[in-house]
Amino acid sequence: MSTTFDEIYDVFLSQISDPIFMERDQDNSLKYRYLLNSIPRFKKCKKDLQLRTETSFIEKLSDEEQLILGSLMVVEYLNPLITSIRNIEQFMSTKDFSMTSQAAHLKQLLDMKENKKLDVNKLILDYTYNNGDLGLLK
Repeated sequence: MSTTFDEIYDVFLSQISDPIFMERDQDNSLKYRYLLNSIPRFKKCKKDLQLRTETSFIEKLSDEEQLILGSLMVVEYLNPLITSIRNIEQFMSTKDFSMTSQAAHLKQLLDMKENKKLDVNKLILDYTYNNGDLGLLK
């Protein structure tokens, strides 16, 4: 039994609201890239995430593992948005940048990314605690 990437994509998409992204990523290439970028960030996973085909993980992932990967994908999704606004900021004077909503938008994105990272770290910590062998800690 396996877990398809589409299952992880569904978890990811349930956490964002971006119709433009969904329209542009009909072929799942961006979602696939975000998933690949997320895998190394989930080092404590009990399943071997390197064992995969073009469309799925070989092993069946738990709901918790799927949630962690989907949440890590949200962090990856936010990175280019933040970078894009930072590039706009570099081309504008501080006054011009402050007059637009870009500065406020960038702050919201940075806050959202930081909150999502904290949320993911908590999920991973809980996952590790719940799936670890505490008898090995001596």
